[in-house]
Amino acid sequence: MTDDDRPDQLPDEQSLPTDSGTAVIEFIFASVVLLVPVIYLMLALSALQAASYATTSAAISAARIAARDAEPSPARAHDMATMHFEDFGLSDASIDISYSCSGPCGQAGSLVTARVETKVALPGFPLLFGSENSPHITVRAAHSDVVATTGDR
Repeated sequence: MTDDDRPDQLPDEQSLPTDSGTAVIEFIFASVVLLVPVIYLMLALSALQAASYATTSAAISAARIAARDAEPSPARAHDMATMHFEDFGLSDASIDISYSCSGPCGQAGSLVTARVETKVALPGFPLLFGSENSPHITVRAAHSDVVATTGDR
């Protein structure tokens, strides 16, 4: 039996395939595949969190306006909500504000509840589908406040 016939002998180096340079390509490909979804998820969650904060702040302000003003103005509540949304970088958000009362809305001691609702578009989708048809997440917040007595307003 000759040395060439032995199965446990390693082949010479020139017959082995080379892997030089593929680690960089594999790293770039894996980075793109793994990091792009993570970055998109962070952008979507930050937009959702900003909308949540803005909606909660707008609900608190709207309830306070309705509870403390003798003639609560929906326009004033909407202006305050717009200001809160602009503070969180959501200047083009659609804002819906509704009120409900546990008794007569202007009577001292009754409970006024303000509900604010907005729709948050997922990042990038309005460019693809337009602002009307893009996928969105609805964010709602409610806040209740007691109507102040005449001297407390």
